[in-house]
Amino acid sequence: MIWLHIIADLKQVDFSKLDLDEKTLKDFISEQIKSVWLTELGSFYYTFNKKNEITCVVALAESHIAFHSWPEKSYISMDAFVCNFSRDNSEKLKKIYRNFINFFKPWEVDERFIERKS
Repeated sequence: MIWLHIIADLKQVDFSKLDLDEKTLKDFISEQIKSVWLTELGSFYYTFNKKNEITCVVALAESHIAFHSWPEKSYISMDAFVCNFSRDNSEKLKKIYRNFINFFKPWEVDERFIERKS
């Protein structure tokens, strides 16, 4: 069985065009999860002292999504993993990932798509 793990560094994100807060991020991530029929089990969001500086972890029945932003470095890290136990969720995760890229519009992306085997 092959599972998909995406690890990405979104660089040169223009945070001046974003008004990111916990609610906006939570709504965006939850919408993405629901749109591909994955199952959100719970989440933790924390805003640091600066505008747009947020970290979150979302637990899925299928695994997880983690997000961390550093506006002073114009940088976002994303870590997302889905298992394919009862059905193949790989394309669903890829769609969520593409929507993250479209939403944050980084000028540069370092990404790794890791096929993990059980």
